[in-house]
Amino acid sequence: MSGAVLRLSATCAALAFLAGCGSSSGGGGSTGGGGNTPTAVTFTFSVGTPTVVAAKIGSGSFTAQSLNSGKLSLSLPNGTSNFAVAYLCTAPSFPIFQDVFEANTTDGSSFILPCPAPSSTIPMGTLTGSVDGSAIPEANSLGLAVANGNNGFVAGVSQDTNFSFNVPAGNDRVEVLAYNSVSSGSVVTSSLVAARTLLNQAVPGALNGGSTVVLGAADETTLKPITYSNVPSGYSAPSTVVDLIMNGAGGFSIASPMTTQYPALPAGAVQQGDFYEFFATATNRVNSGEMAIVAQSSTAAGPVSFTFPSPWTYGGPAPAALPTFNFAYTGFSGKTGVFQTALADWDAPTVGFIEFQVTTSANYLNGSTAVAFPDLSGVPGFVAPPPSGTQVNWVALIAQSNVGAPQPMPTDATISTLENAGAYTVP
Repeated sequence: MSGAVLRLSATCAALAFLAGCGSSSGGGGSTGGGGNTPTAVTFTFSVGTPTVVAAKIGSGSFTAQSLNSGKLSLSLPNGTSNFAVAYLCTAPSFPIFQDVFEANTTDGSSFILPCPAPSSTIPMGTLTGSVDGSAIPEANSLGLAVANGNNGFVAGVSQDTNFSFNVPAGNDRVEVLAYNSVSSGSVVTSSLVAARTLLNQAVPGALNGGSTVVLGAADETTLKPITYSNVPSGYSAPSTVVDLIMNGAGGFSIASPMTTQYPALPAGAVQQGDFYEFFATATNRVNSGEMAIVAQSSTAAGPVSFTFPSPWTYGGPAPAALPTFNFAYTGFSGKTGVFQTALADWDAPTVGFIEFQVTTSANYLNGSTAVAFPDLSGVPGFVAPPPSGTQVNWVALIAQSNVGAPQPMPTDATISTLENAGAYTVP
């Protein structure tokens, strides 16, 4: 596995970071404030910084906005509660992410939105070293996870072979990892079997003072049980992906996928601020685009159980350059923290790969089930809708979270998600 600066767990980005959305049903609503006092709403962007931002207040139009120290602040006039933010994130040799996030003041007044474009401003340095995992009987692959502040890096290493990687510079935390990976057809099951943390490793520099890191019995993981309930009829047996998030610096895989148990790290390999992140998935046996996902997070390693929501079957939007999705589902009725996300992606020959995501809260929709992609091409910097004949892949997600609005996944969170997916050609 080649080295890479770690931004976000891919699964976390897709599920726990439900962000960016839009709906044609947005309109003004009453706020909780009195008199003529405006309501302030602020947005912070995690990982990267958008190249262009626009906002819509109430039923108005999107207008270009400027960031102040990487943040966006909106002032909603008294009597208006709906708002939307559109932004675009990209970088050289990286896809274009165009997101719209629509919400209501009842969802909160401070939001963190993901901008998953890599930054070139992180100071990097060379880390060298070697690892010996031969004392771990089940280990057949080794890896590193490096953290410095909010920056992280993951890579695979070879047994007893010197490695050299560019990682975040400074005094780093380095997790030395041993896995057991098994291939069965097209499925690769990987489980962490040992881990050791080395703190305050100077970068540039040599890991462990230049001495080989030798993993032993004290570094081995222990297995904890996983149970499931309310698995929808006609769905596959569930499986679970587990990551460890390193105190805000991204994370690394612990198990992928597991069914009835997962490996817990030894106490010495976990630091304050770390937490486990679990994603249990069951898929419709006939339609692989229909699935249910339950995500949980916890600082403690122990038995975990997942209760699946009732299923949702959806055939997708009518083919269009700017589609409208119908999120008719009653399984989360009466619950708070409900958001709908519609995603479309396509390949534009002159621009590259484009992912357009629209997320809206149930409070914003106020009883409607329609989420429409807005036309942002009139605002300088945003991309145009796909032309006729373009193949578009779509994903529709309904999520209910005990922590409210979409945000980087905190500890002690539970997010239940229903997903449908498919493709169409723009007429």
